[in-house]
Amino acid sequence: MKKRELLAILLLGCMILAGCGGIEATMPAEAPAAEQEAIDTPSETPVPEASEPEEETESEAEAEPEEEEKSEPADNYYIHRFDSFDDLLYAYKEAQDGHYTDEQIELIFGYGEALLNYGWPDETSSYDVGYVYYDVDSDGTDEMIITFGNDIVEIYSDFTGKVQRFYSAPYGYEVTLYPDGMLKQDAPKDSEFPGTSWYSYDKNLAGYYKDFEESSEEYYTFCHHEFSGPEYDEIAARLAEDPDADMPVWIWEYEDMLSEAEYKKLLPKTKPVKLPEGKKLADVVLPADYEYRYEADEVKEDETIPEYFIYVISPDGYANLRTGPGTEYDVICQIPTGDSMEVYRETATDKKGKKWLKVAYWHPEGTSQLDGSDDPGVWETGWISESQVE
Repeated sequence: MKKRELLAILLLGCMILAGCGGIEATMPAEAPAAEQEAIDTPSETPVPEASEPEEETESEAEAEPEEEEKSEPADNYYIHRFDSFDDLLYAYKEAQDGHYTDEQIELIFGYGEALLNYGWPDETSSYDVGYVYYDVDSDGTDEMIITFGNDIVEIYSDFTGKVQRFYSAPYGYEVTLYPDGMLKQDAPKDSEFPGTSWYSYDKNLAGYYKDFEESSEEYYTFCHHEFSGPEYDEIAARLAEDPDADMPVWIWEYEDMLSEAEYKKLLPKTKPVKLPEGKKLADVVLPADYEYRYEADEVKEDETIPEYFIYVISPDGYANLRTGPGTEYDVICQIPTGDSMEVYRETATDKKGKKWLKVAYWHPEGTSQLDGSDDPGVWETGWISESQVE
């Protein structure tokens, strides 16, 4: 047998031994005698004489330590670990009030912030985002669940003295919480991989991990399912020492195929959890001494930012949206009773003492009297009397 073929067989054998959390594939400690002889035999190709290593300059010697001592970037780079649930909540409020960009939000929360998929923070009302404290795994300590409407979006928990994200819901998936931290995740029928996945809460491994699933009438368990023993303890200890350490890839891989009956035995026998009523992010007030993690260059101190929705209640059937805070200003458009607007922080009082609110209104007909536009739908920003809305 040729040497090259023998080496290929040895490598293939080692790879077969590697499995779901099992032995890692490694080269044999000693090569067979024939191979060792080939290794020990010097090549006939002349080897150039090694030159003396050049003496390290002072700048080269200092290069490595300088790289190890990198400081935090000037814009307060901050990734997904918080001092407390209040600290986390204030970070969300900061991003909401500042209408931060996707990039700025990722600097604060880390990559994969699920709320961004819902159009947060720019394309949503600040009252859409909520939060609730709930003891997910029944260990006597609350987790924080971030919601959008009635949907579970993020789950945060304490790990090694810091709060970090344990779960992030894919956009468009229906997520249901069960007792002891189990999560049911239903993919939409029109998605690439429709089906139902079940996740378990693992405090020691700082996250949610898929344990079993049903997809296209096939049933599987995953490597995390019933994962325990020395290898589990080793990974848990590594994460406790370095919470940002990489997890082994195989923990999310398929383990065994199940029958439908075996799959059904794994399903919870209890009803889903009914979460208590939470609170709204819009109602959170930042402390007076709060230090912002990321000051956006494009958000200026005097810029007005949408805060919440209001509705026209005028008995006349409409209210006028004007170019300024007073009846002396031109009318932009008429807003029908019942239509909503998003309110800005800025308010004003006219000469008669009447209060006016600055608002943004989606005008579906797009017939602004300012520019004569007849495009279908346009955002109009203007002023409306507080007496005409609630």
